[in-house]
Amino acid sequence: MKKVIQTGDVVTLREGVLAAKVHKNTMRTQIKKYIQDCIKKGIYKPGDRIPETGLAKELNVSQAPVREAILELSVMGLLEERPYSGTYVRELTAEDIEDIYNTRAFIEEYAARRAAKRMTDEQLQAFLPILDQMELAVQDNDVDLFNTADIKFHELVLDGAQSKALKRAWEVLHMGEWTSFTLQATKRSLHELVEDHKAIYQHLLNHADHSAGAAMFLHIKNFTNELVAFIAAKEEPKED
Repeated sequence: MKKVIQTGDVVTLREGVLAAKVHKNTMRTQIKKYIQDCIKKGIYKPGDRIPETGLAKELNVSQAPVREAILELSVMGLLEERPYSGTYVRELTAEDIEDIYNTRAFIEEYAARRAAKRMTDEQLQAFLPILDQMELAVQDNDVDLFNTADIKFHELVLDGAQSKALKRAWEVLHMGEWTSFTLQATKRSLHELVEDHKAIYQHLLNHADHSAGAAMFLHIKNFTNELVAFIAAKEEPKED
């Protein structure tokens, strides 16, 4: 006899699938952040192999989300896959960083110009709690909180641009996730960075497309120059 699934059962099943998907995405994101933190702290150094099985055991998770996190970090450019060998921490050069950030600057400049002409009042209002979160991060000197708010701010700009191609390029290249490395290298205070974002927001609020684009471009280019100098200093041979 064929079993009839009631409407309530369908809803419950759908909720279960969605909950599992959210849990899976959250786990992958947490694992990805853990690997990024290990790289920033020097636990994983350039040239080190990322032990997929060992990492899964260490974090007490299955290998699937670890594999997905490693794949995303490879796409991002932090890791590199070597045939028949595994995945390793990539040795990033100043030229690599300049290329990544120049690409981000061009994408987000265009996004800011489009967003300034297209954002609704409701979309513009969504920036306010993000800016408040940044201010709170400044008060508490909480770099992690600032990092989260920063990524969300830029994501809202990409959404406001109303371009699926732009958003897809930004997401595929994991542009926002470079923010944590930028915050490690920058000599600018969190307060100065908040002011940068406030200026960009004001241009968006005024629907000043060219000013919004220029402010976004300079904001990212300033980071580019700092991070390139940071990496270049590491590349210089040390005197005996």
